[in-house]
Amino acid sequence: MMKNEVVTVNAQEGGINFQQYIQILRRRKWLIISFVVAFIVFGVIKIATSTPVYMASAKLQADPVQPNASAQDQFLMNSMIFLFYETQYEIIQSRKVAETVVEKLDLVRKYKLETSETGVLEQEEAGFISSIKTIFFTEAESESSATLGDEEIKTLLAQSIQANMTVEGGTQSQIININYQDEDPVFAAAVANAISSSYIQFGLEARLSQIKDTSEWLAEQLDELRVTLQNSEDKLRNFRLSQNLMDTEQQERITNTQLQTLNTELVRAQTELSSAKELFDQVSQIDPSTGDYRSIGPVLQSTTIRELVREESTLSRKVLELSERYGKKHPAMIAAESDWNSAKSNLNREVLKIVDNIRKDYKAAQVKENNIRTLIESTRNELQAYQGDSFELTRLEREVENNRRIYESFLSKLMESDVSGEYDASNIRVIDEATVPTYPIKPRPAFIIAIACFLGLVAGCGYAFIKEYMTTVFRTPDELEKELLLPSLGVTPLVKKKRKGIPPEHQYLNDTRSTFAEAINTIRTGLIFSNIDNPPKTILITSTTSAEGKTTLSVNLAVALSQMGRTLLLDLDLRKPAIAKSLGLKNDAGVTEAIFNGFNERNIQSIDAVPNLSILTSGSVPKNPMELIASRKFNEMIEKLKLEYDYIVLDSPPTLPVSDSRILSKISDATILAVKAEATKISSVRETLARLKKVNAEITGVVLTQASPEKMSYYGEHYYNNEYYGT
Repeated sequence: MMKNEVVTVNAQEGGINFQQYIQILRRRKWLIISFVVAFIVFGVIKIATSTPVYMASAKLQADPVQPNASAQDQFLMNSMIFLFYETQYEIIQSRKVAETVVEKLDLVRKYKLETSETGVLEQEEAGFISSIKTIFFTEAESESSATLGDEEIKTLLAQSIQANMTVEGGTQSQIININYQDEDPVFAAAVANAISSSYIQFGLEARLSQIKDTSEWLAEQLDELRVTLQNSEDKLRNFRLSQNLMDTEQQERITNTQLQTLNTELVRAQTELSSAKELFDQVSQIDPSTGDYRSIGPVLQSTTIRELVREESTLSRKVLELSERYGKKHPAMIAAESDWNSAKSNLNREVLKIVDNIRKDYKAAQVKENNIRTLIESTRNELQAYQGDSFELTRLEREVENNRRIYESFLSKLMESDVSGEYDASNIRVIDEATVPTYPIKPRPAFIIAIACFLGLVAGCGYAFIKEYMTTVFRTPDELEKELLLPSLGVTPLVKKKRKGIPPEHQYLNDTRSTFAEAINTIRTGLIFSNIDNPPKTILITSTTSAEGKTTLSVNLAVALSQMGRTLLLDLDLRKPAIAKSLGLKNDAGVTEAIFNGFNERNIQSIDAVPNLSILTSGSVPKNPMELIASRKFNEMIEKLKLEYDYIVLDSPPTLPVSDSRILSKISDATILAVKAEATKISSVRETLARLKKVNAEITGVVLTQASPEKMSYYGEHYYNNEYYGT
């Protein structure tokens, strides 16, 4: 396997065959280049017909927090900074700012001068006014536009400024760029600077107006709040004197401390009760009749119990030992059992004592928790009773405190607004004023040409792939085998007619070591090895339609077979014979005459350069070629020729137009189908094979004819090397 084949296999195994895509682009390179050139031409036309547009830019610095803002305002604005710049963009692009620009540049007057009969406009502003007329007025309406009022004209001019303005920046920095586009570079710079100053003026006017309104409102509210605060303080003082009450905060602090202590004790009592209840529940779940309380935690943890259990276990073992040695009535046995029973009684009494203590502890914990709850409830009632008595006092104290806070807040705001009104500093500063642009931004020749090249390349490649995958013809031997499920015997290279004076039919005769001859040898080898034990003797060569290189293949294959044995080339295309003319032979005593007059040696012709090759031309054209080749005399002649020659090559007519090849395939040992590269349709070849298979033709394989080596190389470098064409 060659290197390029390895690359193809690996790419296929990986799922994407990039080499195949590259080959497709190479094959369609002129198509792709045509698309690119066409798009470039369109781009050049676009550049040539477009009016130059200039863009002037002004750079501003916008501080989200105003210089004289309060601490609360700064905190609020910092938390909303992500909305600040979006808001500023909307303000700059608003109609209010655009109308201010119209007023600053006196565009209404200039527009009216432009539209009047005697008005003359300066050159630097003519472009803008003309563009306004083009945008907002049709040719029929432009004459009546002079009847518009100043406000209507002002609105139209402001809309035009809004349409040509763009604002950007403020995402990673505090810089805002204001861009304005116009056909006149001087006017573009003037509008950009006017937008900057109008935006700053709008911000100052809005802030000062807001401060003025705020100050007036705060002053009115402050007088009312002062009177309210004084009245509430008088009420509180009079109530304390009349009721002889102390401060509510001190009393609440004492009571809250008591409640906090009682709550802590309640939590502790609840914890003890929970632990006692858990032990009590364990005791309650044990059946008193069995009295098996030894699994309870306190019983297991008791030192006395452990000692009694140990003693009881020792006596039990002693009784067991004595029972094995003495009888039940033995004095030692009786004493041991008495001691064992006494130990068990002591153990049970101790266990019951612990169980009784558990019940007592549980009841004591319940009593303790209830007592604490009762005390908390009593303290809370006392607090509520006091609060009920001092409710009016608490309400008056709260009212005084709230009124004082409101009054102090309004007083602070009023003082800040008074100070703010004395400053006219803006949080917007001009960093760079707009200058007159030197070069237009539209059209951009390099960008347009680059986009045209890219779009042309994409369109060309897309069309190339579509055209490639929608093809209906054969281009490579691999496609033959894949589509037809038949072996490909080889390829015959394309030979232009009369190239160097040597016709295609004479290629093998002229040079047996040429590229074409090696291709024929490859076909010959594939034919012989198709059945190595019984090589085909009678070989039929047909095609789908005419002009597919069938006769060229027949002649050259016959010459190649003559090197291996006596070979007969038989021209059975009785409708359009071509072998006699191609080889410069007479055609007066061919197949037709041999069938009608009897076959003899004078019907056979030969070529001096190929002694083992005999040629039987078609002879005169009969009226009924199909009946002639289907006759008994023709079959007898073929059988006689089989005895005299090692190989017989039959050049038959195409299969689709006539049925001669179907009849001839019955007397042939092998049938070869010639398929013209990049010309014969796949559907036609399938129909040809279907017709041949209906008569049980022995189809040995197919040959791709008239294949261009250069085009074949685009489908894989291995198609252009020794594998098919030799050296």
